[in-house]
Amino acid sequence: MGYEEHHRGACAEVNLLKKVKLQIAVNDNFVQPTVDAIIRGARTGKIGDGKILDLPASIRIRTGERGGEAIG
Repeated sequence: MGYEEHHRGACAEVNLLKKVKLQIAVNDNFVQPTVDAIIRGARTGKIGDGKILDLPASIRIRTGERGGEAIG
């Protein structure tokens, strides 16, 4: 659903789309299959399909584990 907005005599239709943010952390051997699955499920070929960003580091606060051990 959207709405029309009028500004200085010009009419503009505003269509707002629902957005979803996924935050997924996987070990190195699962990165490519996860990326491929997200792309297959999310790609429409239109603006707004999203981005996949690389996680720089992971640390489990409780134990101090880092990297793959912190993810599980």
